[in-house]
Amino acid sequence: MTDAQENVKKNGGTIAVIAGVVIAALVVSVGLWWLFTRAGTTNITAYFDKSVGIYSGSDVRVLGVEVGEVTSVVPQGDQVEVKMRVKRGVDIPAEVKAAQITPSLVSDRYIQLAPAYSGGDALSNDAVIPRDRTATPVEVDQIYASIDELSTALGPNGANKNGALTDLVDTGAANLDGNGEALGNTITELSQASRTLSDSRGDLFDTVKNLQTFVSALAANDQQVREFNNQLSDLTGFLNGERDDLGAALNQLSISLGDVAGFVADNRDQLVQAADGLVQPTQTLADRKESLVETLTILPLAISNVVNSYDAESGTLATRANLQNETQDPLGTLCRLIDLGKLVPGDPRFEQLGAQIQPIIDRCGEFTTLIQGPVRDSGMVLPFGVLSGTTEQNIAVPGTVPGTVSPRLADNNTLPGLQQSLGGGQ
Repeated sequence: MTDAQENVKKNGGTIAVIAGVVIAALVVSVGLWWLFTRAGTTNITAYFDKSVGIYSGSDVRVLGVEVGEVTSVVPQGDQVEVKMRVKRGVDIPAEVKAAQITPSLVSDRYIQLAPAYSGGDALSNDAVIPRDRTATPVEVDQIYASIDELSTALGPNGANKNGALTDLVDTGAANLDGNGEALGNTITELSQASRTLSDSRGDLFDTVKNLQTFVSALAANDQQVREFNNQLSDLTGFLNGERDDLGAALNQLSISLGDVAGFVADNRDQLVQAADGLVQPTQTLADRKESLVETLTILPLAISNVVNSYDAESGTLATRANLQNETQDPLGTLCRLIDLGKLVPGDPRFEQLGAQIQPIIDRCGEFTTLIQGPVRDSGMVLPFGVLSGTTEQNIAVPGTVPGTVSPRLADNNTLPGLQQSLGGGQ
């Protein structure tokens, strides 16, 4: 092998190595490019009824922030397939909607995904957004066409063919002529009414809630409401059947009221005097209402005690007088008796007499203490406990002091039997 051939062979090996290194570098570059631009992204396919101003490379945004781009726009008969790619790290909700947005008349459109992701299921890769979740804006030519149709419909070849629209405008102008101030006042009053309703919206809502509660109560008590309506219907029917008798009764009532009115007119002075005479007893009852309440409270018990104390066999009342307070302080009882103002309240004669002897009444307690003191403190035992003081003789409680055994206890003549019959101990 010549030197030239060896050089060619060496150069070919070097070229092969360089080519392999270049190819490997390209493969690695492509892999890194795919890793950084495609890995973790979300591919989405959306179907729109039309697509104007949307191209491959158009923005895909969420809340106005660019998060991806359109990769392809393919017409498919009555719909358009738009494929998008969302950057990695951006989550899209599973029930997302897509809309074509026109920021201005001359700029390109972009696709807005809404709503923004706030939690829950996220949209998976290669997901599809159907047409019922997509929207497209109305085109300017459609707006112009709608305005043209409206003007044609209202023009001389349409609604105004016989001058009806012109007459309407003329009539409206005639009615509004000179009424501008009234119209302004109407708008002002309407504004104030709206403000009042707004300020009272809490009360209005409470009224509606209470009305709803009332309606719910009626619904829950539907059977009772129906029964009430039936009973009211029966009552109405009864009154309808007795209307003649009711009319006669009302006629007699009117005659009676006329007689009463005549009686009141004829005896006005006597009625005034009677009413004036009731003032003092009424005032007395009002002043003594506490005593009256106490009397009415105790009176049923007192009557019951009287009934229970009646002995039918002997025809007598079994009673025992308790004059302890009166016998202990007889002069004090006399002092209370001479205070006629308290014994007969409301009587001006006795009140005037009581005022005259009031100094004696005020010092009566001191006199009774001086007079009764030596007797009360002497230790004397007077009959009926009069002024006995601390030496008052109390009546023994039955069953606590031994005495003669009753003949009815003849079978229990022994002491244990007697104790057992009296409820004694063992």
